[in-house]
Parts: sequence; C-alpha cells; structure tokens
Amino acid sequence: MDDAYGPLLFEDDLSPEQRAKLQERLDDDPALADGWAHWRQVRVRLRERLQTHLPDRRLLVLYALDRAGRGDLLTPEEAEVLEAARDDIAQAIDAVPSLRRVVARVQNEQADFETVWAQHHEEIRAVRGEAGRRSRPDRGERPPRRPEAPHGATSGHQWAWRLTVAALLLGAAALAVLYGPQGAERTTVTVESGEQRRVEFGDGSTVRLAGVSTLSYTPGMSTAEKRRVTLARGQAYFDVAAQDDAPFVVTTPAARTEVLGTQFGVAAGNDTTEVVLVDGRVRLGPGESDEAEPVVLAPGERSTVRTGEAPTSPAPVDLSAALDWTGLFVFRATPVSTIAERLREHYGVSISVAPALAEEPVTGTFRQDRSVEQVLNTIARTLGADVRKEAQGYRLEPAS
Repeated sequence: MDDAYGPLLFEDDLSPEQRAKLQERLDDDPALADGWAHWRQVRVRLRERLQTHLPDRRLLVLYALDRAGRGDLLTPEEAEVLEAARDDIAQAIDAVPSLRRVVARVQNEQADFETVWAQHHEEIRAVRGEAGRRSRPDRGERPPRRPEAPHGATSGHQWAWRLTVAALLLGAAALAVLYGPQGAERTTVTVESGEQRRVEFGDGSTVRLAGVSTLSYTPGMSTAEKRRVTLARGQAYFDVAAQDDAPFVVTTPAARTEVLGTQFGVAAGNDTTEVVLVDGRVRLGPGESDEAEPVVLAPGERSTVRTGEAPTSPAPVDLSAALDWTGLFVFRATPVSTIAERLREHYGVSISVAPALAEEPVTGTFRQDRSVEQVLNTIARTLGADVRKEAQGYRLEPAS
C-alpha cells in the first residue's frame, strides 16, 4: 500500500529521488501540503520547548524504564547518567506537565514490547521442538526438558529493545504536542491568492502578507518575552520595531530568522525559505535541530535555506525586483534614473529625469496602489525637486 504520510514524518531520511516524489505529491495536494507545513512547525515549537527543559530526551526513556522497575535494561553507563540527571528530569516534568504522559506512554510501550518478545520466542521454541521430534526416531516417552533460551536471546532482547527507543521518542514528541499546554492562544492569519493583508503586532511591528500565505502569532507580544511568529507558507514583508531585550524570531518550515529591528521579506515554501534584507541586520539559520552555521545578512542582500542544508552565502540583490510581490516599491540609496525606469514599467507612462537629478540616491518605501503622481511628488519633495506634467507622462526637474 502506498503510504502518503510516512515520508512526511521521516522526511529527513529521504533520498533526493524520494524527496522529489514527495514534493510532487505535495504540489498535487494543497491540503496535504498545508497539514505537513503545520506538522513541521509543531515539531519546531516542541523541540524548542524540550530543548530548554530537557536537552537530551533519551533520558526520559531511561527514567521511564527505571520507574517501571526495568532498570535491568539500562547499561551501567546509562544508569550512571540517569542518576546524575534525576533532579533535572524532575524539574523538566514540573515545567512541562505533559511529559508525565510521555513517561506513561514509554512504560506502556515497554510492557507491550516485553509481551510480544516473549510470544516471539515461545513460537520459535515450539517450531524447533516440532522439527526435533520429526527428525529423530521414537525412543519412548521422556519427561520434557526445560527449554533453554535461544543463543543470544538475552543480548538480542537488549538490542531489540533499543531499536524501539527511536519510535518511543517519536511517540513522545507527538504526545507532548497533543497533551502539552500550548500557552497563550495564537492567532492565525491566512490570505489567498491575489490578496494582501497588513497585520500589526502588539509591539508596534507590522507584516504585510501576500497570498497564498499563513502566519500565526501570539497576541500582545511585548519586550518581556521573545517575539515569535510562524510563517507556515507564503510571502511576508516585516517591519520590526527595535527592542533590545526581545529579539523578533520568524520560523518557517526550513529556516529561522532572528532580528532586533529591521525591514525584510521572507518567502517560505515547503522546503525552501528565502530572506531579502532591506534595513538592519538579520541572522538566518536552518530550522529545527540542524547544526549548520547561520549567516548574517547586510542590507540589500539575499540568502536561501533548503531543508537539511546550510544557508547560501549572502548575495547582493535588486530589492525592488526581489520584493515586488510585497505590493511595495522598495528603494535604498537607489539612483533616481533607476527609480524612474521602475515606475515606467509599473504604471506604463513616460517618466523622464533631468540629468542633474539622474544619479541622486533616494531611500524610501512606497505602496504600489498609490498613483504615479503621488509617488513622484513624494520623491520630488525628498530631492527638493519639481514634477512637471507632460503630454505623454511626467518629468522630474530641479526646483526652479
């Protein structure tokens, strides 16, 4: 049977061919793609919470086995590590109460494993006994001997159990998501294809979403806590209010972007995130628990992150072209002649510039739904220039 969901849960282990096939499936099934993006965001939040309180989640399995009276399954080294971490585990369980259910799940799984293991070896003994009776002549009834455990059964039991630990940890993650407290209610904003929406956060920061996009955040973000938003998919242009004591973090399926105060654009797909920096500085790194080094972008640079890979080296980019999807004209020290060309393409009118103004740099952000006259008049005021209406369009000239 074709399992559509297994590759989603274990996508870190996929080959390039399997990843390409998975991408085709996601492209053909938007609902599945949305669900997968949500699952990855849940995993990110879960790992961040557990990393704070219990960095080595394997200790939770050891703790559960010990509490169930099966300390014999632990190696001496594991028993020593567990004893040293016992207080830390207790504090983690107090901080994340859902971990109690995780411990119970591990204990239940261990008990089930023991039952299946015992049944498995009883079946082996029965088969071997029947084969032995068929292969030797009848020598009369003898009292049956106590069957010995198959060679290596004890060590096999130990190793078989350890092979289930990874599955138990995956189950633990799912339980912590389902049963764990999620904190304050989060608000989710979704825009569809062809739509745009501006959202203002409690700290004064804003984001402009362009469809198809989904963003979630906790209302009332303040300087007392890290400001975190999740862009599950789509395109978002952030204007972040600077707060020295509260970094602003944007999480996508493939990356994590952290800033203090800046303007930047983020485009998030299922396995790729692109960040374009307008002002300030941002640190862009891979998502989840990937250990690849982050990069730091300077204004006018772009970097891309693919799942499981390090960010690309920052490279210069044409801001206005790269951020056209925002519905904004974004200019940073851009010559007036270049701005005029960009406006001509957008509005379809003639715009000329006097030679004395052609190389003057202009920095500003303008909404594309404003009229060409409004944009030109704002630029002219910045330069101390005039806008003259002509038969076929407009001309920027030095003030008379």
